[in-house]
Amino acid sequence: MHEPGTWLNAIEALLPEWAHSFITVNVLTGWLVAAVLVLLLWRATRNLQIVPRSGWQTLAELFWAYMVSFSEDIIGPGGARFAPFLATLFLYILLMNVFGLIPGFLSPTANLSMTGALAFVTVAAVQYFGFREHGWRYLRHFFGEVLWLAPLMVIIHGIGEVARILSLAIRLFGNIFGEDTLIAQLIVISVLVMGVIYIPIPLQLPIVLLHILISIIQAFIFTMLAASYIAGAVEEPAH
Repeated sequence: MHEPGTWLNAIEALLPEWAHSFITVNVLTGWLVAAVLVLLLWRATRNLQIVPRSGWQTLAELFWAYMVSFSEDIIGPGGARFAPFLATLFLYILLMNVFGLIPGFLSPTANLSMTGALAFVTVAAVQYFGFREHGWRYLRHFFGEVLWLAPLMVIIHGIGEVARILSLAIRLFGNIFGEDTLIAQLIVISVLVMGVIYIPIPLQLPIVLLHILISIIQAFIFTMLAASYIAGAVEEPAH
């Protein structure tokens, strides 16, 4: 499907024809968001001090302390090991959610392919953490305790993992796509109203503020669910 026009359409046009099927405007925007995130984190940590003297370092340390506490609260003892993954996931999703508010850009998470990829990588990472924690014993999570029921249990757990991917992807996509679409329609209505009364009335402003709040909430929900999946993967299989 053809992507709406953005500043990155010019870069997409320079790509070879064979790359157009998998490098879209949303993918390019996702890469740009990742670069912005790296730049922001570099800015916050480039001159670390024992007693922070910059707002960037203070903000980064407060966020990191919260993510460590968050990880330990949901995953349990040792949960701080997963704080880097969860913190990166939250920040990346949050930035992608709000990136569409910048004129000339789209929110990558308003595209189901992007949220599906995020959900798939998250669930795959959960399986990796489970194997890293328990080794081959982690397979008991899928096979169950009764050997003759193992084929049925594998199917049931496989469906459950697919359902997790779909749940994560559709929830995030639906909320961000709905908000972006509503803002776009209100902008069009604002232009039509201004053409009649000659007074600019930003009808979309309340929804923009709501969109920022929903972006934070959806990034938090995605991260919280990822943490709960990790908690289930790293606990003892017998539990």
